[in-house]
Amino acid sequence: MKKLFSLILVVAMLLTSVAALAEVVDTSTLSGDEKAAALGIPAAVVLQDTDVLQGKRIGCSIVYKGDEWCAAVANALEALGAYYGAEIACEDGDLNDETQTKQIENMIANNVDIMMIDPATPDGCGEALNEAYEAGIPIIIYDGYWTEGEEKAITTVTWDQYQTGVITGEYFLNYLRDKGVTETTIVELTNAVSTHCQERFVGLHDTFDAAEDIKINVIDRYDSQGNRETAEKAISAVVQPYEYIISDVDNGAQGAVAALQQVGDTDVKVFSMGAYGAEPFGLLHDEDPNYTACLNVDAWVLAQFIFDGAIKYYAGEENDKLTNIALFMVDSSNVEDFWTFD
Repeated sequence: MKKLFSLILVVAMLLTSVAALAEVVDTSTLSGDEKAAALGIPAAVVLQDTDVLQGKRIGCSIVYKGDEWCAAVANALEALGAYYGAEIACEDGDLNDETQTKQIENMIANNVDIMMIDPATPDGCGEALNEAYEAGIPIIIYDGYWTEGEEKAITTVTWDQYQTGVITGEYFLNYLRDKGVTETTIVELTNAVSTHCQERFVGLHDTFDAAEDIKINVIDRYDSQGNRETAEKAISAVVQPYEYIISDVDNGAQGAVAALQQVGDTDVKVFSMGAYGAEPFGLLHDEDPNYTACLNVDAWVLAQFIFDGAIKYYAGEENDKLTNIALFMVDSSNVEDFWTFD
């Protein structure tokens, strides 16, 4: 079912016009709007002149604030909520279906006007989401997906998890081809409880399996739990020889880099399937010997599109059922297209 849904997402992405999403944006420069700048909103975010969200109470849950990218999305959602005059506090789902279920039930009890939910798994909080739907509360799903979302959510604003793995896999294979490598050995860092992260590895492995000219040997997969320290310990314990590390999230990648640098290993290269911000982009800009490339997903652009969906709903406009934001691989050759450096 998950693979089928992923394939549907890929097809939908190809069929949906993404011209507005395909621009490379730099979100390190603050908005020229004084109110937006005071809230930390960057210039790349396209703000709307509207009061349709004024006074609205927004129930919001994100999959896991312990992940820095998710924390950045939560911050962006709260800043945009404040800009539009809405009441919003993004709660931490803590990668736990039961936690998110309780949060959604509390939102229903508190009579929120609209929900913005990032489900940890496609079905884990489905019963509570159905209760919200039956209560007439509009729902926007973001980042992940809800099995019944196509029918019952206003829209799903996300980044295609399967395609994330495909894009990363294609980049990695071309990286090896440029070096004349026909066989190599890798270690993977994943997050076992995250459906999002598992889908990335499905796309990655499908891409590797389709390559006839390069053989990828995965010697081990470690559950970093999206935690730097756990990833660092896992990589420090690897004794078998390997050349590359691929992590589903950047906390894992940064933990891997720390482990390698602790022993002075500059030969192993690290790739991240999801990163954004000064730290990863700074490492790429400075041509760090280990941190090699990452897939860029812009937290602010995702948050903007979530609010665009809410604004369209309250303005009586039709929303697309699925909105995929654009995905880009970033390395030292193009990092300045995504971030401004002093």
